[in-house]
Amino acid sequence: MLAQAKGLNGSLELHPKMLVIRRSGFNALVSQGVKGDKEIAISQISAVQFKVPGTFTNGYIQFSFIGGQESKSGIFDAVKDENSVVFTKKQLSEFENLKSELNELRYQ
Repeated sequence: MLAQAKGLNGSLELHPKMLVIRRSGFNALVSQGVKGDKEIAISQISAVQFKVPGTFTNGYIQFSFIGGQESKSGIFDAVKDENSVVFTKKQLSEFENLKSELNELRYQ
């Protein structure tokens, strides 16, 4: 595993050829329901939207991929979007690191 980041409604694991979105815990259950892990091939990721947490809001990372549907309405829809993970200011550095590693893989 190259990088890992744990957010409020799930966690991300970055592997050399794959990104895994894992849902566990109460917040994931409330926002996503009972869903299993989602594996996305790095080669299929077409865009990454990254919102830094603000003073009164959480941040999120959202993945668009070929054949997928993503939310387009900010943090409130990102909470429910299966291709997004929401995070706090305390968790920001883990997500910035994962995004950086992911971009290196995407643009090799």
